[in-house]
Amino acid sequence: MSNVPPSADIPAAATTLLVYIHARFREAFGAPNSMLSMDSQWSLRSHTGAPAIFVLVNGSYEKPAVWVFDPFATENVWRTSITTNAEVDRAIEEISRRTARASRLWPAAPKE
Repeated sequence: MSNVPPSADIPAAATTLLVYIHARFREAFGAPNSMLSMDSQWSLRSHTGAPAIFVLVNGSYEKPAVWVFDPFATENVWRTSITTNAEVDRAIEEISRRTARASRLWPAAPKE
C-alpha cells in the first residue's frame, strides 16, 4: 500500500501506518462521520435508532490508537495502540465483533 492518504482530509505528513489504518477502516466501516487533522470518528449503529458504537482513530505521529466506546458492553471502553498492519486488522475484527453483538442485543426496528 502506498503512502498516499485515502482522503484529502488526511495530512500528507501522515505515516504509512496511519494511511493504512484509514484505508482499512474506510473499507470496513465507510467514510468517517467526522475528521479533525489525523483523527477520525465513526458512529456505527446496528439499527436505526439504536445507540451508536463510537470508534475514534487517534492519528498521532508516534503511535496511532483506536478507541471504541461501546454502550452494549460491560466494559464499554476498549482501546489499543497500533504499531503494525496486523494490529489494524485485529482492531477491525474486534469492532466488527462488537457491532455484530449489538445487532443481536438491540431489538429490530418496528415494522411499518
